[in-house]
Amino acid sequence: MNSFLKYNLLSILWTILILVLCLMPGKDLPSVSIWEFDKLAHFGIYLILALLMYYGWKKQNFFLSLRQNTLIKILILTSAYGFAVEIMQELFTADRHFELLDALANSTGAIAGSFAGISLKQTLSL
Repeated sequence: MNSFLKYNLLSILWTILILVLCLMPGKDLPSVSIWEFDKLAHFGIYLILALLMYYGWKKQNFFLSLRQNTLIKILILTSAYGFAVEIMQELFTADRHFELLDALANSTGAIAGSFAGISLKQTLSL
């Protein structure tokens, strides 16, 4: 197994899980009536994704270009992914829809996770 897959398998699986859960019919998911919880969940999911990616990209040595400007690359990629998932919900599901506030929560989580990666880097000497 190359070092990229070794250190990024969790982030790849997490990315797939996000897509599967976000494209599931809404009726198959638990109902949450608290608006803040929904946005906090979006924030947390993308914070975790950004952290997993940051760790994996810094540890791997297969694609050396991923180790440079990692913060901005992950921020752009995770934010774009979150926005794309929201668009896919609108286009490919009957009862899930694009929500700008969800996309903003996704991006905010990606920002927080990207910057938390800096602390992770210092703590773990990546």
